[in-house]
Amino acid sequence: MNLKKALTFIAFGFLFTLVDLNLIVNGAQINFTPSFIGWILLFLAFDNLGDYVKDKIYLKWLSLILTVAYAVIWFLDFAKPELSTDLIKTPAAIGSTVYMFILFDVLEKIANDYGSKRESTIRMLKILNLVLYVALLGLSLSVRGREDTILALSMVVLGAAIIVCAIITAVVLFKLKDEVNSILKKE
Repeated sequence: MNLKKALTFIAFGFLFTLVDLNLIVNGAQINFTPSFIGWILLFLAFDNLGDYVKDKIYLKWLSLILTVAYAVIWFLDFAKPELSTDLIKTPAAIGSTVYMFILFDVLEKIANDYGSKRESTIRMLKILNLVLYVALLGLSLSVRGREDTILALSMVVLGAAIIVCAIITAVVLFKLKDEVNSILKKE
């Protein structure tokens, strides 16, 4: 078990799943921070979490499946932008939401074990992220094929709330990593 390494991978992995830096070259959009890199980092973090995930081996394989799914989405969005990747994006979004909820449960236990003051914040973010992502998924499925201004505006507001929550989550994850690292250095 190497919590320092695991928390570093998780913090940066979450950042890659959060941030999309795109550049348009000759009409083609290139994402320089693809989500699949974040999922690779989350996959690598798994073995370093030791006993915290001993009964959650499915998390390791779910992160690998999500790595492949997001790599395919990234490649198709770049190579064949005219193709719709919705058939991959929707299940990947559901899998990501489930994964993050379970991962945050693990992070909450780590914060508890190390006496972190971030434990309650992680618990709140775990629930808030779940609620926001489920709401966005539900709205996005109901908007398809419809031109409804209220639904579209709701999606924009919900998307903004998700971005704010994700930024707060990234900050909390980096602070948890630093807090646990300082405790581990003392041991």
